[in-house]
Amino acid sequence: MALREIELTNLQDELPTQVSHWLVAARRRIERYWDQFSEKPLPQYIECDFDLVAAALVECVSRDWIDGRLFVEWGCGFAVVTGIAGILGLDAVGVEAEEFLCAEGRKLLSRHGVDAEIWNGNFLPAGASRLAEDTDPLVSLTHELEPAYDRYDMPLADFAIVFAYPWPGEEHFLRLVFDRYARRDALLLMYRGPYQIELYRKR
Repeated sequence: MALREIELTNLQDELPTQVSHWLVAARRRIERYWDQFSEKPLPQYIECDFDLVAAALVECVSRDWIDGRLFVEWGCGFAVVTGIAGILGLDAVGVEAEEFLCAEGRKLLSRHGVDAEIWNGNFLPAGASRLAEDTDPLVSLTHELEPAYDRYDMPLADFAIVFAYPWPGEEHFLRLVFDRYARRDALLLMYRGPYQIELYRKR
């Protein structure tokens, strides 16, 4: 793979006020969801450490590491990270397979005046499943929706930065997908679990 890891060093810096306010509002919405989980169970919804991801995105923007403005989140859930990107001035898109989460993400963004888009569809480009090397089923391959990029005539190669929170065992597959379909100099920001976040540039 032609990916080079970039060290993130400013993850303890204070977040911008607007980002902090957005995270408070987003957490309130997610808490309401968990209170009513039995009414709309989504077994595939797991949230990341939003503060850590926000700090990483702030560093990417402040250090001018992003070669462009287009951001995409693979599996955006309630669009929290997509909202962070929008607040930081990126042209943010979240791709989500669950229609309920798409609707809730759009409402949350609209209610708080955050400029970002949510696309209902598959975040994997057409043909990406052929890159899977494991014989075990990957959660990312269970969605039968068409790639969201096709509907909007915007291939993954248009985006300057991708954010992903892979299921256990999927990180290598998602790196392969990014390496195959992203453009040169694009960034992949990947949350791996508690206190662990990685940033790669495609060369």
